[in-house]
Amino acid sequence: MTPLAGETGITPASRVLTLINEVINMQPMSKHQDSQRTAGAGRRRSADSPGRDELLDVAVALFAERGIANTTVSQIAAAGRVTTAMIHYWFNTREGLLDAVVDERVAPVIRYIWDPADPEHEEALDLIRGIVERLFVLTEKTPWLPSLWVREIINEGGLLRERALSHIPQAPNAAFRQNIARAQARGEINSDIAPEMLLISMLGLTMLPQAAGRMPRHIKSEPATVDRERLQRHVKALVMHGVAGKLRAGLAGYVRDAETLPDRDAPQKPDLPKPHRKAAARS
Repeated sequence: MTPLAGETGITPASRVLTLINEVINMQPMSKHQDSQRTAGAGRRRSADSPGRDELLDVAVALFAERGIANTTVSQIAAAGRVTTAMIHYWFNTREGLLDAVVDERVAPVIRYIWDPADPEHEEALDLIRGIVERLFVLTEKTPWLPSLWVREIINEGGLLRERALSHIPQAPNAAFRQNIARAQARGEINSDIAPEMLLISMLGLTMLPQAAGRMPRHIKSEPATVDRERLQRHVKALVMHGVAGKLRAGLAGYVRDAETLPDRDAPQKPDLPKPHRKAAARS
């Protein structure tokens, strides 16, 4: 740490004590400072000690499993094999950690759902099917997503709700609803479908069974885990049959495609961080 103007007699030991005091008391720092102080701080970490991304994955997995309110910084540090001071060092405060979870894990998920879509010009049935397929790609790549979504985003009291909702793009959502309404006017989409409720219904059909599959089972006749392929066929058949209007003849192809994704339409898996191995093993 470079002495401030006017400081004299600063010893190496006192510099270390000053740094430790700053970390423990979580002195404010900018995002740029947060990422740049690693080299200059003189902090030593073992070769297998997790870095910032790994600790973020640990936190996300624990939040999805236990809920944010039931997860302490000490538990995150223990799961990541670091001290609590290291958590504070990387994320400054608990609020900074929650910001990072949304900005670096949840926001890329939302972008992946919408970026490939063209809600203004895409055929309504293709648009709906594409979103459902991408949702299943995402939940396979990020198995923490369904539980975190149900616990902390759609829940009225969820601690990530406001942060996450601010990342949902308003223009594509409005265009999606308008596209569905136009398709209804042409008889392509069931007139009983509420355009403003369709997307959240698709999210619920995809997320809720997978989130519930992680909970302890109390009904012995039910399987302990969700069969993803079976669920995907179920959701696609349910959605596509439910939304189809007069064009029933063309629906058969959409439902047949529920078993496997067509090569020409198969979405590329998103370039999202993989969950931390140890955290994933617990979930």
